[in-house]
Amino acid sequence: MRVSFNRHGPFYRLQRRLGLLTDTDLAAGRRAALFVAVGWIPALVLAAFQGFAIDAHPERAILLDYSAYAYAFAIVAFVLMEQSSDQRMAQLVGQFEDRGIVPPTSRSGFAKARANMERRTGSWLAEGLILVLAYLLSWLWLTKAPMAAAGGTWHGRMVDGTLQPTLAGWWAMLVALPLYWFLLGRWLWRFVTWGLMLYEIARCDMRLVATHPDRCGGLAFMGQYPKTYVLFVLAESTVVSATVLKLVVHGDASLMGFKFALIGMIVFFAIAFVAPLAVFAPRLVALKHAGLAHYGSLASQHNIAFEKKWISATRALPAEEMLGSPDPSSMADFAAGYELIKRMLPVPVTLESVMPIVLAAVLPLICVAATQIPLAQILEQVKTLLPV
Repeated sequence: MRVSFNRHGPFYRLQRRLGLLTDTDLAAGRRAALFVAVGWIPALVLAAFQGFAIDAHPERAILLDYSAYAYAFAIVAFVLMEQSSDQRMAQLVGQFEDRGIVPPTSRSGFAKARANMERRTGSWLAEGLILVLAYLLSWLWLTKAPMAAAGGTWHGRMVDGTLQPTLAGWWAMLVALPLYWFLLGRWLWRFVTWGLMLYEIARCDMRLVATHPDRCGGLAFMGQYPKTYVLFVLAESTVVSATVLKLVVHGDASLMGFKFALIGMIVFFAIAFVAPLAVFAPRLVALKHAGLAHYGSLASQHNIAFEKKWISATRALPAEEMLGSPDPSSMADFAAGYELIKRMLPVPVTLESVMPIVLAAVLPLICVAATQIPLAQILEQVKTLLPV
């Protein structure tokens, strides 16, 4: 049975009951459009009704709020990635058996790890807590922004220390923002369940080969998993960038003042989505040490025999005898195998694994920087940071 990240849990079953998806079709595009329409179109209509669609003060105009667009984009991204993630994760997990990495004796443990992941992903308790947290964060967002703006915002204002939300503010607090935070929380929880599944798989017996040309014992295919979260990183970077853009364009803040925080965000994303693969490090490090010991011993014995036969012989051997002999070729094979083991990676991660995540995090930041710095200059700086 194919592993799935997205076909479990009460929210999935609710959508299926409402006819928004089926067990064979996640209808990601249609649901993404519907969620954005339900979340933000009513907010726009209510804001226009109360005169908060356009205003001379940007913080009191929903159409000038970059964050509103970013939240809507993030909702679309979170829904769209369900389809691609299901396909990619199923392919990656299936590779363990297709490549013969999981022997028959470990198949029960492997199946249990998959079942545990699906059970955790579909947890009622987890989704319930995520929903509660989504409303809490939405309330904090709604109350904080009006306090920072002297004249209030399109979603509310403070009067005698009491928050008075606008109609659009109420809709944002009850529908639009909780939807964003809930979808975000579900993906973070899936990320946790994926890491736990990898941990359980790493504890199973596996057939890994020290001389595998991928330099990861045969696990290099797992380095493709961070690509599953490219849309997620792009969405979150867009939300952060929209906040920075508001402060720079409307708040007269300096873009350079956010430099270290934004660099830290990029580094965090790169490390966070590679970290789960570290569960294979003990197995790969042990495989490398064992491989070097075994191949070192075999190479020594082989080369001693080679020298005894071809170099230290008491009689002169005709050069023609070496032509066509397999001895030099086998010595080269031993050397190549030993060199492969020496170059083994402690985790199945390469630059190709990380770069899509980094580029997804950087792209929205480039758009923000382009409002203050010529684009050609930005691209020149980015080019110097990329590997040749």
